[in-house]
Amino acid sequence: MHFETHFILNRDHYSECFDQSMLLKGPQKPRFIFISFCILAGLFFLFLTEVQGLLAWFFFGLATLEFLSFKYRRSWWLTRQMISRNAGNKITLIFDESGIENKSVYINNKLSWDAINSYQETEKGFMLNTKKGGQQYLSKSCLDQNIQAYLLEKLTVNKAT
Repeated sequence: MHFETHFILNRDHYSECFDQSMLLKGPQKPRFIFISFCILAGLFFLFLTEVQGLLAWFFFGLATLEFLSFKYRRSWWLTRQMISRNAGNKITLIFDESGIENKSVYINNKLSWDAINSYQETEKGFMLNTKKGGQQYLSKSCLDQNIQAYLLEKLTVNKAT
């Protein structure tokens, strides 16, 4: 069997990918130990050494950057994706007997059914976990019922073997 569908890599798609993958990861906490270490290192260099100034402020800045990268992680991730060269392009997904192929102007990737270790279905899509530790999210918004049924059939057969 051969199925083909298309979608655009836009802000809505990226937002859905981020939100659905955060649901699967569960609540996240900032790296308080790292932030504390940076603050203590900054205080050490500011008050207890002759180096002072620049090195101390580097550690204070690093602690601030770490905190802000946690607090605004969604915005930061979405901005990075939107400035990528593939943003705004049309993606073609092809489902066949060998796996899932995604094609665009810049990226052509093939994910074989054997490379998929497990999957998780969310309300809005499927998170595919590969044997190499990677993940790929497929949104249900671009998958019709036939493709979803075929995908679930292939994933359950692959998981059973």
